[in-house]
Amino acid sequence: MGSSNFSLQGNWRLIVLLIFFFTAALALGWRLFYIQVLTSDRRVQIGVDQRLYESVIEGERGRILDRNGDQLAMSFPQPIVTADPEIVGDLAIEYSQRLSPIIDRKPRFILAALSINGSRFQYLQREATLEMRSSIEELNLVGIYIDEEPRRFHTAGDQFARGTLGRVDVDNTGISGLEQQYDDYLSGDAGLEIAERNQYGGTIPNGRIQIEPATQGADLYLTLDRALQGHIELELGAAIETMNAQGGVVVISKPATGEILAMASMVKTEDGEIVTTSDNRAVTWIYEPGSVMKAVTFAAVVNEGLAHPNTVREIDDAIELYDEEECVGNQYDCTFLELGLTYGTKEMTVEDILVNSSNTGTITWALDLGKERLHRYLIDFGFNAQTDLNFPYEASGSLKDLDDWSGVEIATTAMGQGIDVTPVQMLSAYNVLANGGVYVSPQIIQSIAHSSGKKEYVASNPSRRVVEEQTAREITQMLTAVVSEGTAKRAGVPGYEIAAKTGTARKVQPNGTYEDEEGFYHHASTVVGYFPAAQPELSMIVIIDEPTDQFYASETAAPLFGELASWALRHYKISPSSNLVYSAAGQSGAGDSSTSSPGLAAAQ
Repeated sequence: MGSSNFSLQGNWRLIVLLIFFFTAALALGWRLFYIQVLTSDRRVQIGVDQRLYESVIEGERGRILDRNGDQLAMSFPQPIVTADPEIVGDLAIEYSQRLSPIIDRKPRFILAALSINGSRFQYLQREATLEMRSSIEELNLVGIYIDEEPRRFHTAGDQFARGTLGRVDVDNTGISGLEQQYDDYLSGDAGLEIAERNQYGGTIPNGRIQIEPATQGADLYLTLDRALQGHIELELGAAIETMNAQGGVVVISKPATGEILAMASMVKTEDGEIVTTSDNRAVTWIYEPGSVMKAVTFAAVVNEGLAHPNTVREIDDAIELYDEEECVGNQYDCTFLELGLTYGTKEMTVEDILVNSSNTGTITWALDLGKERLHRYLIDFGFNAQTDLNFPYEASGSLKDLDDWSGVEIATTAMGQGIDVTPVQMLSAYNVLANGGVYVSPQIIQSIAHSSGKKEYVASNPSRRVVEEQTAREITQMLTAVVSEGTAKRAGVPGYEIAAKTGTARKVQPNGTYEDEEGFYHHASTVVGYFPAAQPELSMIVIIDEPTDQFYASETAAPLFGELASWALRHYKISPSSNLVYSAAGQSGAGDSSTSSPGLAAAQ
């Protein structure tokens, strides 16, 4: 039996190999222990992070509806294109080239979004189309996703009541109009969702886990009437084109409640296109209203017991007002003349003055009223303060403090020049007369319907008495005569008694005067009134801004007033009052009377 000796020197290769395998096994064991025991939780989380992602679910924005429940603004889910730059990685350049023609963005901008280190989410296209969605899904690009977010739509078109409804930004946040004013109500509460993705970045079916549901925003029910609003915008646009004007405003309301049924603002662009404005000029635009203010002036005169419609007085065709500081030399011409009329002195009733829009007659009675009482009544009628609409960027108008009134201020203010008002303020003042002397705040929100089912009705602020009921009746009597006999004939509606007044006012120019650099005047022509006069159910103001061919309100705003009044009366099936007045609606009305003075604008 032989024996064998094991020699390290002769088997060193085997020893090295055994040591190598032993070391490798030890390292592998340690690595497995490190991965499976020491760092298992962290590595599981890495896998979860790659497979799952959190998504914020925006709460659906509430709808805006008209008084009859017709939808005006609503939100629908629409596609958006997003990316996870970490997953895209080295494919960013290729992806930017392939996505560019689809989403219509330059490749360098897409590449910049896909190359942000450490980012797990980037928008590539917020307002994607269905065509974009289909094309991108066909590409199956890893790390490029199609999600959805709500987008706002206006069911009657983007131009419908544009300044009133307002707009939202790309994040569905209100930025103008009622969308901005009631954003806290309309905005829903966001929810949270976790979704599971496959290796290509697509969402795995049934792989969604909803953590917190989103809550829908409240619905706004407006006092607006969609049909009436649409008709007004159509006719106002046609009138602006016919009169070659720069713009116009129309507001119709229910005087008894202050509810605004329609509110339209339109302008002509530099390209000659007539469009609705993005700002609501009915509440943001201030202008000098002209002779429509005379009804307010005489309401104060009558309410103070100074006169009645049949009170007779001698009226001069010229009035000189002097002030130690202002009417000296050629600095100011403080002589007020009846434009185109020279009659010396004649007897006129208060009704005659209003029917013929006599400026010197108005000034004569305003001087008896006095600046303190006139100023107080103007405040009581709602001027020089924002209305209770609280609309974004609403103007308060401008009425000088009594201490700042000059010697001619009472004359110009009584005629509607030298005082700045908004269209809604002017309409609200006439609503006082329609309501028997009671001021009712305008309102445009009828109710707010919360997602919980609770409905919150919006009440207007308490009304207040401004003039006596008898005063309102007497002014109404005179205003119906303005339509049947005076400057507002073309504002009439056959078979109905309409109470209204015209006003043609010069506009202040950027240079601080009423004349532009070429020496021309620019006018704002207004008709405001209510109907049927005996029991007013509707009130309306119509303004044509800077008509060129004709500028008197009797020729520009009055025909539109008559047409819209006729349509509204038929729309709401309002019967004529018992004491019918068949106005000569098709006849041409005389131009408003005015004062003329080189230094002072004429109130017409």
